[in-house]
Amino acid sequence: MRFRKNPASGDPSNIQQSFENIDLNVHCCRYWWMKQWKHQRLSFPYWRLYWNKIPGAYVFFEKRVLLEPDRIILIPPNTPFYTGILNDKSEDLEPYCMEGGWIQSKEMEAFSIDRGYIPHFFIHFNLGYQFDNIHPGIYPTPLGDTQRQLISLITGKLMQGSKSFNIKLSLAIYKLIISSVDTIPEEYWQEFTIGSKINKVLNYINQHLDESLSNEKLAGTVHMVSNSFARLFKQQTGQTPQDFIRKKRVENASRLLYHSDQSIKQISAECGFNDRYYFTRVFSREMGVSPARYRKNLLLNRI
Repeated sequence: MRFRKNPASGDPSNIQQSFENIDLNVHCCRYWWMKQWKHQRLSFPYWRLYWNKIPGAYVFFEKRVLLEPDRIILIPPNTPFYTGILNDKSEDLEPYCMEGGWIQSKEMEAFSIDRGYIPHFFIHFNLGYQFDNIHPGIYPTPLGDTQRQLISLITGKLMQGSKSFNIKLSLAIYKLIISSVDTIPEEYWQEFTIGSKINKVLNYINQHLDESLSNEKLAGTVHMVSNSFARLFKQQTGQTPQDFIRKKRVENASRLLYHSDQSIKQISAECGFNDRYYFTRVFSREMGVSPARYRKNLLLNRI
């Protein structure tokens, strides 16, 4: 086939194609030493990628999975899991107990290992609605040469105190995430076919979580009547619009509780709740713990 004229779009074919949109959002990327790492029934609305330099720790969902230096552990959003360190002889009876800190040099890394502490690398991230929609579980993936090089590069920068990630380092983090997630078998993904109208609404919700979002208002953004819109939304996402909005608000709140210094009142307003007390009720119902307790449980005791 020959073209005498270059198409305005730059694409020489008139065949329409569709792609799943990835909205990769990295919340944090850190490298810590861990002396204690005891959590019961954690459940987060974002992905976790774990890699430990030495054996000795585990995660548990339906069965115990060891964190080994030759593999990466992926935990998708909303998986209720436990963590622990093998042979932990601490007498702390609290269901949540963390003790550790930032690894600031190769010397500190070696010192931590000599003391029996575990160097622990982790990334928290989201991939967007469709890619976050996967069966709960723990997904180990073998550590290939490329991933090993990426982890070495990233942890090296983290030990230097990097807080701002340039293009090259950010691309390394994205490559590590995508290459790891790509190993999950296709049958574990929960597929929903999202049409252009509902996709537009999902984007609108994400950008306006701090506003009042009625079904009528959302239907108006795609020129539909409310009842027809609500039926289409549930058909394509598996949730009602208001259930989806509530979960997105709690998801955003849990991220801010962990990854920001904002007060609970500020977070409740930013996530679209009328007041802090209503926010506390909704968050506690969804997460099984109050916002204040959730934040306290997840703060690393830097000793």
